[in-house]
Amino acid sequence: MKNFFLFILVFLFTLNKSMIKKQDLHNIIKSYIEYTSKSRKINNKNEILAISYHNNLKDKGEYSVDISFFKVQLMEDIHYKNVYIFDGYKLIFPDNDCKEIEKMFVKTKYENFNQKKSIITDDFRNWHIKFNDKNEITFISPIATSKCIKTILESKKLKFSETYKDLFPSSDC
Repeated sequence: MKNFFLFILVFLFTLNKSMIKKQDLHNIIKSYIEYTSKSRKINNKNEILAISYHNNLKDKGEYSVDISFFKVQLMEDIHYKNVYIFDGYKLIFPDNDCKEIEKMFVKTKYENFNQKKSIITDDFRNWHIKFNDKNEITFISPIATSKCIKTILESKKLKFSETYKDLFPSSDC
């Protein structure tokens, strides 16, 4: 019985270690919105923020976050259960591995955004950010803009792993 409780404590500690901090996640989302707003106008009535959280290697505490804007007229078969609000943008969590993440946001009225009316012709841009068990960033994609994204995230006080390497020389923001 004693071993069982010890196992549960270790499991809960490991679970918490591989969980992004609320402020870090909010800073990543704000950074993504700011970055995207520099290159085009975002219509918060017709575009939805989509975030996915994945435990990549649960035993090592590694995880990743994907963030992107989806236009409702291009969405089809995106599965999500709830709609949230963040800085005036509607937010969904398709294919989310961690329901605890959803508690970091304010729930709003459910809407079905799967309203595909045309073929995708947009230049789809998302961020993919990997973390280690110390909540440090180890990888950023897209690689072509990773140095710029890194600069933005560093200004928001996100931590980078010592093993992080800039793979692309550009830093144009």
